[in-house]
Amino acid sequence: METLKEVFGRDLSKYEEEAEEISLELSRKLGNSFPYALTKQKRIILYAVVKQCNPEIVIETGVGPGVSSTMILSALERGVLHSIDVREKLENGMALGFLVPERLRGKWRLHIGRSIDVLANLVREIEVDIFLHDSEHTFENVMFELRTVWDHLRTGGIIFIDNLDFTDAPRTFVKEKKVRLYRLSEEAGGFGMIVKEAR
Repeated sequence: METLKEVFGRDLSKYEEEAEEISLELSRKLGNSFPYALTKQKRIILYAVVKQCNPEIVIETGVGPGVSSTMILSALERGVLHSIDVREKLENGMALGFLVPERLRGKWRLHIGRSIDVLANLVREIEVDIFLHDSEHTFENVMFELRTVWDHLRTGGIIFIDNLDFTDAPRTFVKEKKVRLYRLSEEAGGFGMIVKEAR
């Protein structure tokens, strides 16, 4: 397992400290509900990398209560987060992404539908800086999302994969593209990252 310092060659601890405070507030609001929400370690990694990279376009699949959305939006200094999810209401009747604070919603674009129906159209006109896969973790869906985004990911762009161990798709994909898969967390099925290096 790699650390962010090993991957980026610099200390991102100041961003990790900022992320701790945001994560703590999210945990207070969540309580014991939504056990599938992004874990604390993953939240901190996601925030620190977004802050470090200062992206213009971030896309995530899978929103749920809005934990990852809030972490990304909190780290964004410019640009927009596009979030894709199949539903508008959660299983408890709450609105999708209800945790996202109102002050952050101006840079948030929510797309309702399956990623297989939404993602290809979304990336057609844009160059993606960071992508987070956290939707349906089947082999077919993960491969579709990774392949679709890869062709529109800028050089130096980053893909995050939550629940890394739920399918062999991430390992199949990196073999296909001859790139490296970094394992950044062991929590809750693992958290992986791929960087699109210059060829």
